[in-house]
Amino acid sequence: MKKIFEITDKKIIQELLDNIEFGTLSICLDNKPYSLPLNFAQIEEDIYFHGSKSGRKIKILKQNNYASFSVVKSYSIIQSYFSSTDELACPATHFFKSIVIDGEIEFVENYHEKVKALTALMKKLQPEERYKPLSEDDYKKAINATTIYKLKPKETKAKFKFGQHLSSERFEMILTHLESRDSAVDKDTIEIMQQLRGQNETSKPLV
Repeated sequence: MKKIFEITDKKIIQELLDNIEFGTLSICLDNKPYSLPLNFAQIEEDIYFHGSKSGRKIKILKQNNYASFSVVKSYSIIQSYFSSTDELACPATHFFKSIVIDGEIEFVENYHEKVKALTALMKKLQPEERYKPLSEDDYKKAINATTIYKLKPKETKAKFKFGQHLSSERFEMILTHLESRDSAVDKDTIEIMQQLRGQNETSKPLV
């Protein structure tokens, strides 16, 4: 990863994880990889998931608990001619935010921790609430029938790609095209491009 794309601020990483509904969990057994999309909730450093008590995923995790979890938030697609006039396809790209978390899976057996995890997931996906608290006895049977497991992070890498590495000329060309196209996602992309560009400019050493 180019250093200019790397994000290390834990607050920024936390904010992205809080605002993405699902990610992809990648696991492996006998050199056969398996990945699946999952809803998740983060509590402190740990990433919590839920699901059934059986199946391919559970079978793999019980034999190999090493896992990698990735999330992506997509922004503008950048056509090749947005930053170049040479009529080559190479400059075409896609701006995005991504996080990859590598670690080990642990199964959650404590009932109160299960409730805590499911409550965090509900708060994330249904912030307006309008449901009985999961601590109530009505949920005991369902919670006991649900597997809760968490990813204990060993390494977290975040990448935000918004043209930070481009020359001023190419950067401004992209801004002009995005302003002209003027979709909702383009407006968001422009804001982040300018924000990250400004941060990079102020962080450059004085000469």
